[in-house]
Amino acid sequence: MNVLAQAGRFGGWGLGEFLIAIVVIGAAVALMYVALQQFGITIPPWVVKVFWICVVCMVVIFAIRFVLSL
Repeated sequence: MNVLAQAGRFGGWGLGEFLIAIVVIGAAVALMYVALQQFGITIPPWVVKVFWICVVCMVVIFAIRFVLSL
């Protein structure tokens, strides 16, 4: 019974926290990729990319929380 009760936990984290951590890490990697491409080059294109990465990250986090609340 105890094993079944903890099946949805990963090192003290719930499934939601684990999925959100993956999304945040992915967003951080994507932001670094954009920054490395744009060092020394015009700013407007990367500002747009950073904005959209943040928007998509927020939407995915809200979607995960919504699905887990069902």
